This record gives sequence, structure tokens and C-alpha cells, in this order.
Amino acid sequence: MVKVRKPNDILRYGYRYLLSYPKMILPFMIYEAGVIVGQAVIVIASLSLLSYFKAFNLIPKIVESIEARNFEALASPEIMQPILITLGIAGIAYMLIRIVFDSFVKAGLYPFLQKVLIEREVSTKYFLEEAFRNWALVFKTNMLIYFFAAIPLIPSLILFYLSFEKIIAGSIEELGFSALTFIAGIFLALIIYLALVFAPMAASIDENSPLQSIIRSVLMAKTEVGAIILYFSALVAVTLVAIAVESAVKSFYITLGSLVSTVISLAIIPILHLYLVAVYETHNNETLLEPSKARLTFKLMYTTLNKGLKLIRIFFTTKYGLIALIVTFIVFLIGFTLGYLTVDPEIRSILINSGIIVPGRLNPEFKVYNRIFLGLDIFFHNWRTSLSTAMSGIAYAIPSTISTLFNGYVIGVVYATINDPIKASAIILPHGILEIPAFLLASASGILLGFKMIMLRGGKVSLEEVTIDLERTAIFIIGLSLVFLVAGIIESNVTPIIAEMAGWS
Repeated sequence: MVKVRKPNDILRYGYRYLLSYPKMILPFMIYEAGVIVGQAVIVIASLSLLSYFKAFNLIPKIVESIEARNFEALASPEIMQPILITLGIAGIAYMLIRIVFDSFVKAGLYPFLQKVLIEREVSTKYFLEEAFRNWALVFKTNMLIYFFAAIPLIPSLILFYLSFEKIIAGSIEELGFSALTFIAGIFLALIIYLALVFAPMAASIDENSPLQSIIRSVLMAKTEVGAIILYFSALVAVTLVAIAVESAVKSFYITLGSLVSTVISLAIIPILHLYLVAVYETHNNETLLEPSKARLTFKLMYTTLNKGLKLIRIFFTTKYGLIALIVTFIVFLIGFTLGYLTVDPEIRSILINSGIIVPGRLNPEFKVYNRIFLGLDIFFHNWRTSLSTAMSGIAYAIPSTISTLFNGYVIGVVYATINDPIKASAIILPHGILEIPAFLLASASGILLGFKMIMLRGGKVSLEEVTIDLERTAIFIIGLSLVFLVAGIIESNVTPIIAEMAGWS
């Protein structure tokens, strides 16, 4: 039996906890939904910027500058200022929304992990109860954390903004000074952030006020310096190993980026958070319990996959499932139409000259990487995107809806840029026949989950029902993994052949 006597044992045996309590992964599935928020912010910012450039007839100048590789013209105030302002607003919006998601998850996650370590209990309902009850408190605490951490960065960002035109013009001195100031700011911000790493736990587990949580974290950090250094070292080590593995396998024409990032986010990051909670609890003189017998077996994985496939079949037979699917399809079509209508000749020229979409030229990855591993990488990327889309439904379906709109928009832009329905279909439909419906199903499950959240807010359903729906959504996406796997294999092996037959090279 594994004996867990101190927090460091969590880093050695953390995987045993995951095997014993598979539901530990569920909060991190919800955390993945933050990716969708990023997409939403990018879409809104891009459309706003595009509308501005169209209104002031600046697109011809941008196209001409890109074609002539005249980057100084692109740095002119009439072009660069709107870009910087848009990036600033989008960056702030992105951070705020991510902090809200982070606060909601951590408000439930840390008490949830505390029960795992102290009582060996796992309850999704308990996670949701704590998340809904304390998210505002954790949000205020997080805002204070980021405020204090951002202070050292402000001088370097102001300096960079004031020196931007000189940097574009090639002033090495300005670039070097701005870079050094920024690096110093990052270093100080990192120290502050690590000193405040226990603040969200104090807010969520002990319900301390934001200021009390900050003070408590700083006091803890003084006595737990070794634990914080170990936590940060583990994060750095995981990052370096991931980069090393990805770089090493690329020499054999293999890509594993999406697989590695999925493993990190759903297996390694949970262990690191469990370690932090263990440090927090032992600091408060709590006793850690070893994990119980492993429950995550091949039999359980097979059973869960079967349940997921069954839920997919049932989804089509339920009233709310069909309504969610119809709404999803309509949103996707709206996105496709907007994307298709957005691309006029000038924008098409920008997309082609920038290399984003080049009609007739296949993605170089199809010619460089081993197609079997490329298919697996595509599978993990698409499955993770669908997981994020579905689980983001917990935010009242807003991110799920925007993700559906965004993906339809992208496909519309691709069709309009290629400007040849046969060529565009040849590069999208062979795998898209499976991939697009699977994604729409994932989106529909997210929208349905969001609908249940709205009903919960109105008192029409219980938290118990929402808990069941959340767990079913996770199992539903696991069931869709088979479809995405087949679609990924087709995309890497069959789509390039059909595309070449249609004139792609």
C-alpha cells in the first residue's frame, strides 16, 4: 500500500489518486473551456478591427504594404494604433473572462481536492456546490493576485508602447532596453505570483476575505519556500520535457504536440494542484490519506466508452437534444455565412499573401510528418477542442455558441478564399463528413448543458440534475472520441490524396 506522509509523496504517487478517483479529472475538463473563451475574444476583436479598416478604406494600403513587404508602412499610426488599442481591449477582456473561469473552477476544485486527501471522498455535486457558493470570493482574490503581479510589468509595457515605432524601424538600442525591462518585470511578477499561490485556497477552502487570503498566502510562502520552488520546478520540468519530446520526435517526422498538451492538462496539472492542496493542508496540521484501490481500469474505460456511444444514440431521441442540435446547426450556418461574406477580394489578398490560406497549396504538415502520428495528433487536437466546447456550456452555453459560430466562420472564410467549391470541398469534406457532425454534437451537448444551467438559475431543476448532466456530457465527449479518431486518420491519410486529385499540390 502507498503511504502518503508528506506533500512530496503526492508528486511521486499522484497518478494513484487519478486512478483511484477518475472524477478528479472533471474539474480540469471544465478548465479546458477557457480555450473557447480565447477563441471568442479573438473572433470579436478580429471582426471589430476588420470593420474599422473597411470603414476607413485602409485595407488596400494594408494589402499593398504586405505585398511589398513594407513593414514600416504597416507601423504607421493610422494602422498600428487601432491594432494596439484592439489588442489591449481584447487582452483585458480575455484576462477577465479567463479569471472568471479560473475562479469558478478553483472555488470548487480546492475543497474538492481537500476531500480527496483528507476524507477520500469524491463528489461532483460537492465540487459544483462549492464552485457556485465561493466563485465570487475567489474571483476577488484572483483579481488582487493579478493586480499585484501586474505592477512590475506596467513600466515595461508603457516603454514598449512609446518605443514601438522606433523598434519597427530597426532601433536595436530601443528594442534591447525594452526587452531587458520586460524580462525584469516578468521575473518580479513571477515571484509575486508564486508568493500568492495559496491565496485561492484560503478563499475557497477556509473562505477568508481576499485581503486575508493574500496575507495568509504570503505568510505561508515564507515557511513553504521549498514547496513553492518544487512546484515551480515541476512546472518548468514538465514544460521542458514536453518541448524536448516534441523536438526529438520531429526529427523522425512525428508530431505529438496535441497529445502531449492533452496529457499535461488532464493528467499532470491535476497532480500539481493536488500537491499544492497537500502543502496547504499539512501546513494546517491535517493528515493526508493514501489513495484507495485503483478504479480506473481498462474495463472501466471500455464501459465508459460504451456509455458515451449509448448517450450519443439517446441524444437524437430526446426532445431537448434535438432542439439543441437544431440550434447548433443554425448557429454554425450563420457563422459559415458570415465567414463567406466577410472575404472580399482585398481580404482574400491579405489571407493569401500572408500565407494563412493559399489556394492549391496543401498544408506542409501532410508532406513532412508521418501520417499515422499526424492523424493521432489531429485527433487529440479536435477532441480537446470539442471537450472544451461541450464543457464550456456550464457558462450558460455562451462559449459553446460562440465556438460553434467561430468554427462555421472559419470554414466559410476557407471556402470564400479558395473560391472554388470543388477544391475547397476536396480539402474539407473527406474527413469533415465525420468531424463536423461530431463537433456539432459536442457543441449541442454544451448548449444543452447551458440550457440546464439557465433552468437551475430559475429554480426549475436541481443541482443534482445538473451534476448528472455535467457527468453525462463528459462521458458523451469520451464516446465521440472514436469518431474524431477515425476523422483524424482520414484527414491525414485520405484527404491529401483526394485533394491532390482535385488539383492541390
